[in-house]
Amino acid sequence: MPTDPTHHTLAHGTLDVFAAFGTMHLVTVLACFSAIALLVAIGRTLSTAAEWRLRIGLAVFALAVWTIYNIAWNWNGIDVVTGLPLHVCDLGQLIAPAALLTQIRWLRATLYFWAMALTTQAFIQPTVTQGPTSVLFWCFWIAHTIVLGYAVYDLAVLRFSPDWSDFRGAAAFSLGYFAFAFGLNVLIGSNYAYIGNPADPKLVPPFVLLLGPWPERALVMAGLAGLGFLVALLPWRLAAKPFPREAEADEVDEIAAKVG
Repeated sequence: MPTDPTHHTLAHGTLDVFAAFGTMHLVTVLACFSAIALLVAIGRTLSTAAEWRLRIGLAVFALAVWTIYNIAWNWNGIDVVTGLPLHVCDLGQLIAPAALLTQIRWLRATLYFWAMALTTQAFIQPTVTQGPTSVLFWCFWIAHTIVLGYAVYDLAVLRFSPDWSDFRGAAAFSLGYFAFAFGLNVLIGSNYAYIGNPADPKLVPPFVLLLGPWPERALVMAGLAGLGFLVALLPWRLAAKPFPREAEADEVDEIAAKVG
């Protein structure tokens, strides 16, 4: 969800404003990554029953953050152009706990590819402008940490390993989502998924504007998302493919077994 610098600043001072690529950005990202590492470390030490209880707690926490974030964002009334929970991070906050609890394959796949290819951009190029004195600062970073952290937890603790079928499933779901967001953006003048052409240029992040004029940039963003999905899949496909010598040794073993 994007952020509006006029919302919910509790005080005026040096902590009111967040600027990307500064010290606060670095410290915040390190804190988020440390929280993810701690979560994984805890999850890997628990018994099966205790780990399941932890996942239930994580699901409750994610839904609580999602609720607080949307209430805070729409505190002065819902604006359908900017206030609907339809950005990738908004849906990701719902997909993440559902994936951990149900272990449904397409949910896990969507969580993984969205987290690695899309949510990571929020850590690199955050759109938040409020500082720690605003509830939206905390909601922004906690929400994105949930999406990325739960995906990492699914990999490191629950041993999810994506393959080509997962890529296709996540890509199909994402195309459906982007098609819906694009149509809604055209209808109401919004910028959900950052693929719209809103009347207010401030709703378009600078890094999105660099991709060119609308609607061409929507196609560019879809292509970049697909490329990001491929990059996210590549390590797992390389790990699954045996090296030439290993493959040759396996063939020799198979021949020897047949002869024997």
